[in-house]
Amino acid sequence: MDKETILNNIFENDPLGILEIKAKNPIITPDDRLLASFEEINSFFEIHNKEPQKTTDMKERGLFSRLKGIKENPTKIEALKQYDRFNLLGDI
Repeated sequence: MDKETILNNIFENDPLGILEIKAKNPIITPDDRLLASFEEINSFFEIHNKEPQKTTDMKERGLFSRLKGIKENPTKIEALKQYDRFNLLGDI
């Protein structure tokens, strides 16, 4: 048996998938991160029926700060307005 046949047999008989070439993770853009961040705020509103507040709860406080930063940036507002299910960004 030649070397090429041996290698082909190894690759074809890989029951655990160890030699399988896996796809790389997709590239996450800054826009993707911004949208994911805003979706967390939308989810918070959906669960609690209120905007995140400046409280002692660190998770809520972080969402509050994030939303405040978005509201202060017209470029971010423009990018996210189509995803604003609860009018968190105000009347645009």
